[in-house]
Amino acid sequence: MKRRVFLRAAAIGAAAAGAGAVLAAGTAHAASAVQPGPGPYGELLPPDANGLRLPAGFTSRVVARAGQAVPGTAYTWHTAPGPGGVVPDGTGWIYVSHSEHGGASALRFSSGGTVTGAHRVDTGSTAPTLGTAMPGGGRLVGERVTGGYAYEADPRGVKAPVRRPEQGRFKRGGLTYDGAGTLLMTEDEPDGGVYQMFNATLYAWTSPAGTSQVRTARVPDPSAAATPVRRQLADQVRFDRPGTPAAANTVSYYVPTRGDSRIHRVDTYFAAMRTHYDPAATGGGPLTQPREAAFPLGKSAAEELFVTEGAGGNAEVCAITGRDTIAPFLRLDGAPGLAGLDFAPNGKRMYVASPDAVYEVSGPFNG
Repeated sequence: MKRRVFLRAAAIGAAAAGAGAVLAAGTAHAASAVQPGPGPYGELLPPDANGLRLPAGFTSRVVARAGQAVPGTAYTWHTAPGPGGVVPDGTGWIYVSHSEHGGASALRFSSGGTVTGAHRVDTGSTAPTLGTAMPGGGRLVGERVTGGYAYEADPRGVKAPVRRPEQGRFKRGGLTYDGAGTLLMTEDEPDGGVYQMFNATLYAWTSPAGTSQVRTARVPDPSAAATPVRRQLADQVRFDRPGTPAAANTVSYYVPTRGDSRIHRVDTYFAAMRTHYDPAATGGGPLTQPREAAFPLGKSAAEELFVTEGAGGNAEVCAITGRDTIAPFLRLDGAPGLAGLDFAPNGKRMYVASPDAVYEVSGPFNG
């Protein structure tokens, strides 16, 4: 199971099952709770040999570079590394990276962090894709195109991918599993919806007209044979291009891939939804173009959340603390943006990609 996905309250599962659980949505556009403040790891130092600015005690290495053979292998890494994530692999792990041009590659690591191999991952699609670790060690990927499918892919590059039409046809902004086995998916649209799979049934979040509640409603036709999925239910809850959700305990975050740059926070235990971070409410930063979020091992949504900055920002990874402060943790000067954020199973190695390379950052992460 992906480390950023921990056990969440059963309320979300009950809602997915049609039990009538609701979430309060009245605070969805409240003032930002998070404000700039001291970072949990200190100030950024001058760039290291790889061009990364990191706090004291952290080091970096390039584990793959676009268009070049992965060191120690004959495999040529794909161009434009984008969204990515870690899948546990016995005592080691696999980092899967999706190209912004389509397709995916994987790096295989030993338990000590040595790169032991690299290979292509068949995602079942030639369209741009993104994915998440599945319970049991697989990887679920979704097409980032209108009417796109989801596929169950093999991160080890052995088994053929399997199309999962029951998970709906729509342009995915991101997907992740929670600890209770519910799949959360978002839609890459200016008015993108939030969907979830529970007991092999696709649901969408809706908000009845004139109320401040969020409910789940079954999607009548996930295959979109007659009507696009996003048009089948009235009063859907919609965010501005929500990306991959990050979930921990009872809390999930929805980070825009593009759009209004506000990070939304949903707590199913307290039945509350709010704007967690809004750069317009912080004087314009430090995070102006959030793209992806992840948690290191042992951290919960109440403690520490890392978020990448995409194109148009400062190419940073920022840390949001449980004290509702935000500060840069990493910066790659001159890069157009960062993506592919995730952590090794031990929580002490971070992976992040620029359009040219995939970096590993090691050090004393909290947890």
